[in-house]
Amino acid sequence: MVIKNKKGFSLIEILVYISILVFMLAIILEVVISITRSDRIIRTMRNIENSAILSMERITREVRQADSITVIEPDVLVLEKEDGTVEFYLSNSRLFIKENGVEIGALTASSTRVADITFTRFASSTSEGVRVKLTLESGTTTNYRTENFYTSVIKRNK
Repeated sequence: MVIKNKKGFSLIEILVYISILVFMLAIILEVVISITRSDRIIRTMRNIENSAILSMERITREVRQADSITVIEPDVLVLEKEDGTVEFYLSNSRLFIKENGVEIGALTASSTRVADITFTRFASSTSEGVRVKLTLESGTTTNYRTENFYTSVIKRNK
């Protein structure tokens, strides 16, 4: 007796389909893991860059408006202005600002650590300014990042 109409799948066909499905799922899983890892790295870099931009812009603006510049310690900058004093200082791995002795708050995000900040005053017969070196860190052991930022600012002559 000859069977003309076969219905269903053979064992080999099922094994081939399952192996193709497992292979495709493995590729999709690897892509998802890679995207997640990249997102964490990008988020870490964004935290560092946002903290650096906010800190450097505020320091630059305040130095340009200052009447005098004093570096008390390498990580403490005091600026005398017409309307009072502004102080930038490092505390608990964060950069803080004080205006007229009142703490305004941190310039760096809580997820970003200040590894180092160095203020260096420079002056000539016609100008006065400050160099700033800022090192920021963020992330965990798998996506840890550290970046250095530099700027030099000359105060405006009034």
